Amino acid sequence: MRPKQPMKVWSTTLLPSRFLKIDWDNNESKSKLHKPLNSPTTAVKNSKKQLCTFERDFVGKQPDINAARVLPSGTIINSSLENRDFFPHKFLRSLQDFFRFAHPLEPNLISASLPVLVVHRQPNNYELWVNNHLVGSLPTEMAAKSMQKRLTKLVKSTNFNANQLRPALVDGLPALMAGNRFLSRIETKISRRFHQSADLLAIEWVNNLRSAFKASTLTLVEGQKQMYGVTPSTTKLSGLASWYGGYFHGRLTANGEIYNKNELTVAHKSLPFNTYLQVTNLKTNKSVIVRVNDRGPYIPPRSLDLSQAAARCLGSEIAGVVPYEAVILHSSEPKITLKPTSLSSIKPQPVRQLALIPEL
Repeated sequence: MRPKQPMKVWSTTLLPSRFLKIDWDNNESKSKLHKPLNSPTTAVKNSKKQLCTFERDFVGKQPDINAARVLPSGTIINSSLENRDFFPHKFLRSLQDFFRFAHPLEPNLISASLPVLVVHRQPNNYELWVNNHLVGSLPTEMAAKSMQKRLTKLVKSTNFNANQLRPALVDGLPALMAGNRFLSRIETKISRRFHQSADLLAIEWVNNLRSAFKASTLTLVEGQKQMYGVTPSTTKLSGLASWYGGYFHGRLTANGEIYNKNELTVAHKSLPFNTYLQVTNLKTNKSVIVRVNDRGPYIPPRSLDLSQAAARCLGSEIAGVVPYEAVILHSSEPKITLKPTSLSSIKPQPVRQLALIPEL
């Protein structure tokens, strides 16, 4: 009999044939290992289906976040991702990426692992990405990093509920909120840059965030009701609605504001200024909430003169004049402010003071 010799045991792993065909030194092949569950282009297009957004140059043209890693024009700034380079060799790092994405994440671990990134693609364009979803674009690095810190803090929170993501008016400006937590505000220069209503941008960005966290998105009217804090009354109006745009853009309205065709406003002959109306186009059944800031129209039998943006939301921009039904809305929530208040400055209308998310 032969003397016993130590037995060698080898452990093997079966790999698919496509794994052997990958050129591990090619950056292009790395993206072929997996396809993100939610592409950023799809996320932006989904939000457009729910809102009456304007056509913008960046919609549908931005590369995904993996492309931003390798493009010279796209630089990731202050990434919140954990360091994934556990192995020094490029081949082993690729193996790590391959097996990490081979199994989907458990639902209860998704919120804890969402990456929050700032991508600088061109001057004055700092994109905020969450889980491969483009949330929005900010004009300065400081603003983008500030929102990134708050979102990162939110992602790590144990009591976070994505259904609490909502738009609101904070000190009169549209903002993104998570419950009573302030995330970011849509400053005037941002809405002017996109030639779009700041209200629409806030709702769109909230919907992009909700999609990133796999929560249901808001319709336009749902988002507006949450933002303005309004509820329907029993008073209704009906008649014909027209719209006015470019010729009056930049001129004074009857209440002293500068008319902006991209804002959601309306002219009425007698309703008090700042009255909110939920207007429905009876031909398309589309609805939008508008604020009275002007007088008119003076061509009978028309009784409402919508801004161009509002007409686009109702699908009446081409028709010009459409039959409508409107409901007067009442304010039902206190105003939100981030400014410190004192007893001497308290007004009869209640004001709610919010605390910012602590900086990291």
